Amino acid sequence: MKTDITQGVLIYWQGLRQGRLVPKSSEIETCVLHKSLNYTFILKAITPDNIRFRLAGSKLCDCMGMEMRGMPAYAMLKITGRSRFNEMLQSSLSRPEVLDFQLAPAARMILLPMADDNNTINRILGCISVDPKRPDFPARFCIRSVMKTRINATKPITPKLMSELAEDQQPFAPGTKKATSTKPPFLRIIK
Repeated sequence: MKTDITQGVLIYWQGLRQGRLVPKSSEIETCVLHKSLNYTFILKAITPDNIRFRLAGSKLCDCMGMEMRGMPAYAMLKITGRSRFNEMLQSSLSRPEVLDFQLAPAARMILLPMADDNNTINRILGCISVDPKRPDFPARFCIRSVMKTRINATKPITPKLMSELAEDQQPFAPGTKKATSTKPPFLRIIK
C-alpha cells in the first residue's frame, strides 16, 4: 500500500494549520498535492448528517466503479458500517479530530477536517491509499479499525512515517499596494 501518500497529505495539512485548529479549504494548493491528487478527495457537510463528496480522485472512483462526486460520504462503505461511519464524520467536524482508518479490502484512509472561508469547520480533506487494480474492486469497504486523534490548536499532529511531499511552507504576505482604479467594475457579455 502507498502509505507514504496518506502521510504526505497529513504532513501537508499539518503545515497549512500553522498553529490553528484546522486550515481553510481555500488554502489547499493542488500543485503541491500532485503525487497524491488521484488518491485525494474533499467531503463537504451540507448539514451535520448530510456529508457528500465535493471532489473525488480517480483512484477512489476506480475502486468504487463509479464517479463519487455528489455521492454521500458513506457510499464507499458496506451498508452495515454506514451509520457508524457517518457518526464518526460528524464527530470529526464537531470536536474536531483526525480519523485514520484501516479498511478491507486492504486500504488506509485519513480524514482531516478543514474550515470554509467563514471559519466554519464543515469540510474534510481525505486521502486513501489503495491499489484499484486489485481483483477485489469495484467493491465497498469495511472498517477494520479506526484511530481518532483530537486536534489541539497549538500541538502538531505527528505522523508515524516521514515522506517527501513539498518544501517548507512560506506564510502568505499580502502586498501593500492597493488598487487605485476609480472605475466601477463591470461585466461584459460576449455572444
